[in-house]
Parts: sequence; C-alpha cells; structure tokens
Amino acid sequence: MHMPELSQDALSPDTSSLHQARLFRHTSLLRDRNLSFNVAKEGVASTSTPMPDMYVENCVPVFEVGYWMNFGNFSSVRQQHEMYKDHVRTLSVWNLPVESAYGADVAACLNLGWPNATHVSLEYSTWEPEPNKYSIAWHKVLCESSAFPKLVDYRVWQMLPARLEVFSIHKFKTVQERNQATDIIAQVPELLAPTPAVQQFYEHRCRYLEHVVMSMDSMNKAETYTKYKYLTLALATPVLAPRTLTIVNCRLKHIRAIFNCIDRNALGLPTTQLQYQPGTLELGRGLQHLHLKMTSLYDELTGLPISAARFPDLTSLIIEHSPALDNSLPDGEKFGQLWETRWAAMKRLQLPFFSDQHAALLVKFMPNLEILSIIPAPGFEAGDEYPDALGASTVIKLVTQLQTLRHFELRSMLRFKAKKPINLGDQVALSLKRPPAGSRPDLKLFAAPCMHMDFVSVIKLLTYLPGVEQLEFQLPDPHAVSPAAAAAAAKSPTSPLPTETSRYSPAIAHNLEGYNWADEKKKFAEYYAAKPHPLQSMIVTGYHPDLHSAAVTDFLALFKDLDSLAFTSINREDHENIDQLAGVLTALNPDLDVAII
Repeated sequence: MHMPELSQDALSPDTSSLHQARLFRHTSLLRDRNLSFNVAKEGVASTSTPMPDMYVENCVPVFEVGYWMNFGNFSSVRQQHEMYKDHVRTLSVWNLPVESAYGADVAACLNLGWPNATHVSLEYSTWEPEPNKYSIAWHKVLCESSAFPKLVDYRVWQMLPARLEVFSIHKFKTVQERNQATDIIAQVPELLAPTPAVQQFYEHRCRYLEHVVMSMDSMNKAETYTKYKYLTLALATPVLAPRTLTIVNCRLKHIRAIFNCIDRNALGLPTTQLQYQPGTLELGRGLQHLHLKMTSLYDELTGLPISAARFPDLTSLIIEHSPALDNSLPDGEKFGQLWETRWAAMKRLQLPFFSDQHAALLVKFMPNLEILSIIPAPGFEAGDEYPDALGASTVIKLVTQLQTLRHFELRSMLRFKAKKPINLGDQVALSLKRPPAGSRPDLKLFAAPCMHMDFVSVIKLLTYLPGVEQLEFQLPDPHAVSPAAAAAAAKSPTSPLPTETSRYSPAIAHNLEGYNWADEKKKFAEYYAAKPHPLQSMIVTGYHPDLHSAAVTDFLALFKDLDSLAFTSINREDHENIDQLAGVLTALNPDLDVAII
C-alpha cells in the first residue's frame, strides 16, 4: 500500500503556523483495547489536488478537532477543514477547550461535512444513559444527514459513567424489533423520560447500537445505580440490544448484582413487553459477543455465574483474569456455571487458564467451537495461581476431539499437580503413543509457544493435524536432566549428575536428533509424499545447540510450502546464536523468510 511519506516539517510541527499539516491520532483508541476500531485500510483515493503532508496512524489520516480548537477556536477548525476534508478518514472530537460551547461546537463541526470520513469518535460527560439535546443532534447528523456519506460506524465515549458505545450504520434490525422497542420506551416514562426527541433517540439506538464497553471501576453510589440501570436495559430489553458487550474491571459481585436487578425487575420494567420474563434465566437474546475482564473468578459465594441458560445466542465468550497474588483459585475450580448447559451457538472461547478436568466438560458442552484460546495475563504463563494440572494429553484431546476446531492457541505452560517430570520435551510424543481416533484436517492454526516439543514430537503431532498452516512451539530445554541421570542422582545425592547420562533418555526421542528421528522422519515423508503438508508459517521459541545440526535442514525439508520461519529468543545469548543460525538458513534457502522476533 502506498501512502505519502511524512515530511520533516510534519515530523517536527511548527506550532506558530496555522498552515502546517497536522492530523493527530486521538488517545481514545489507545486507552480502549477491548474493541478494535476497524479503520479503513484502503489507500487514499487519487485526486487532482495533491494531498498535503499529514500525520497518519495505521495508514489512516485522523483529524483531531480538539487540537485545532485549543489552537485557535472554531475558526481554526473551519480553516483546516477546507484543506483536509477530502483526505480525512477518521474524525476525532476529543479534548475540546473547557470554555467552548461544547455541544454547539461539536454540532457545528459535524455539519461542516466530511465526505470521505468512515469513522467518527466523540467524547462527552453525562451520568445517565438518556441523551441530552446536543447528543440527540449529533446522532441525527451522523446517521441522517449528507455530511458523512461514507460513514461506517461512530463511537461515543461518555466519560461518566465510563461507557463507550459504537454505532454501526449498517446494523440490521427488523421492523418488529424496532416497534417492540418503541412500545417499551413509551410505557416507562418514569424510567426513560421519553420526550419525543428522547424517544426518537432510543429508536435510533435500537437500530444502530452495535458495541458497548462499560468500566466497573470507581463505583460510587450514584454511579453504581446508573451502570446497573444501563446494563439492565442492555441485557433484559430490546431497547439497546448490543451485539457485543465488554465489561472491564469486573468482579463477581458486579455480575451477581446485575442479574439480581434483572431477576427482581428492580427498575419496574413492563414485563409483558420484555424479551426476558421474570422467573426464567434467559436474557440477552440479541447479544452475540461477551467479553469480561475479571479481577476475580472466585469468591466465598460463587464462581462465575455465566451459563448458556442466560445467554443462549452467545457465539463468542472472552474471559480475561489478572489473578491476585494473595488469592489463588481453589482446587477444582470449574468456572462456576460455565459447564452446566450446552452452548449450541458458541464458536469462540477464550479463557485465562485451563486444566485436565475441564477438557471433557468443554468437549461435551461446547462441541461446535471453532476458536479456542487459553491466554493468561502477561506474567502468569506458569499458572501457579491455578493449581489444577494441565498436561500434553489434554492438549492432544482438545485438538483431535473438537471436530469443528480450526484455531487453537495455548499461551500458558503445562502444569503438573504432582512433581513435575524431569523432561518436558517428551510429553507430546508420550501422549501420541496411543494414536488419536482420527485426524483433524480443519485445524489451521496450532500455537503453543510455551509447550516444549522436539522435532519428533512436532511431526508426530502434525501427522494427525494435516491441515495446520501456522505452528508455534518451544524447543526442549537443553539443560534438562534425563530420567537416568535423575535416578543416578537419587541413589547418590551428594555426587554430581553423570555427564554421560545428563542428556535426554533415548526412549522416546528427547532431543532434536534423538532416537527414532530417522524412522519418524521417513514415515512422515512417506505419509505426505503424494501431497505435502500445508504448513506455511512456523514460530519457534527458545534455542537449542542441536539447531546447528543437519537435523534442522532435514526437518524443514519436510514442509515444501513453508515460506516463513521466525525465532523468539529468550535471552541475549540465545539471540546472538539464533542470529547466526538465521543467516545460515537464509543462505541455504533464499526463498525462506527467516526472522527473529
């Protein structure tokens, strides 16, 4: 993609000149990582007028209204608008001066017209989910005027009570759903105060609202009621009906309080018109994607109260968790109600940890999964806070028994409830001594960068995963102690480990050139002789001295379609060794793209 290069003047803007081309990326998208802002990736359309130098972010020109308002009030915005209106793809209305007539200035800015803008981001402060007179006007301009003919979606960040809403211009809602929302709004004047303008806004919201992000931090009394009120409307009625809901800084008590508010109908909603009826668990019929960023997964009362009975239409569930160092989970934690009912529609699941006991439950209750990700918080990959065991046999069971799985990502290390085995590199090969019932040609990505595998283990695994195109794994620890050496040390604890037995045991193929490597390589080559294995990309974590042996080229030669090989170094010394190796591999195969991450 060709984009204009940034000039030196643009990189070092002169704030004394109104004519310098400066388009600034607003900070809202940096602070919000829960929803991707799907900015257009297309190149700037060619025009007869040369495009001025400008700041770009992700190849998308952004006009920051707040900057120009602070620089020279609204006249400055109008002046810069004439220069940039045909080039701007993202309009950001943030950080306006305190003394500005905020609502009027925003409306005036929108009404200038931005013919090629595809995304808009707005910020304003209000406690209530109801709109004010200005926000009603903003929504009307964005969706119903000709000022934004190419608009795809726009987001409104309400600083109080920390809520982000994303409206998709192309969201589809049936006439029946819109009429139902209108009926409910008209029946609850004490709750929504539906003046004609407000009622019109809620009908608009029902039609266009796509995503909601709500932060549950700093919950004072007034803010707590406002947030629970809003989430009740989002989950128990078709008034908001977002497809995606993200709750940040969430605790179990927050989820229980929301459900209790709905179950007791604490807001006095007209139950005859609701999609949720008191006495039944089902709610959130329009919700498809739920993202919870949890600060706790277990307390003295209950585990996670999320079940298929509550969210029958959910297709994606993401649970993040930053475990407290002084409050690790108890043995046998099963994510509360997650495994109580079959999730018929669930396609994507992301969990912060997993264990052996969860495997059979997941296969039973989420048989239609296509994407499974086990991603702990950074720094918790070892999983010491999660006491249940996670072995290689569980990983093999998941990728071979989930028949619809096409994306498997495991970012945590294997865990052993008993004493850890001396070697970790043999776990996959041991698990595959008894072959799986069948192969899994649909699995395209297998990423386990913390799981130790030697080359024999890799080709054993790929024999049963004939569709994998992207692979990540970690090399065995070259300093690991073999079982024979461990046994010798146990007989004579005071003596050092014998040098001749400090290598891996040859029983299973514990290193890159271990026992059975030639036989396994031959079998793999014969198995894929007619049609090569489709592996295209490989990421290898760690370093092993045997990487400089002929086994590496023999291993790579098994994958005819491999065009990308990346190494992730663990320390500086490994980085230098891998750098030398990358040069050798590139010289041997110029068509192979070798990189160090």
